[in-house]
Amino acid sequence: MIKNLIGYLLFFIFLSLYAALVITIGTDWLPDHPVVHLLYYPFVGLIWIYPVIKVMFWLKRKRDRLENDGTN
Repeated sequence: MIKNLIGYLLFFIFLSLYAALVITIGTDWLPDHPVVHLLYYPFVGLIWIYPVIKVMFWLKRKRDRLENDGTN
């Protein structure tokens, strides 16, 4: 239970910081050209999924282990 709470809390913190970083880079550091933004935003909009999937599998693995131990 506490592991799930920590995992979800880390997820929301990560996503908030990631969004702030992406916006900062996109508005302050990248050239103001539509092609650059067309390439940048879809890319950064998808790469956050990889670490979140790792955390979700970590959370699910513990839950599955507890469920299997309770049924045997």
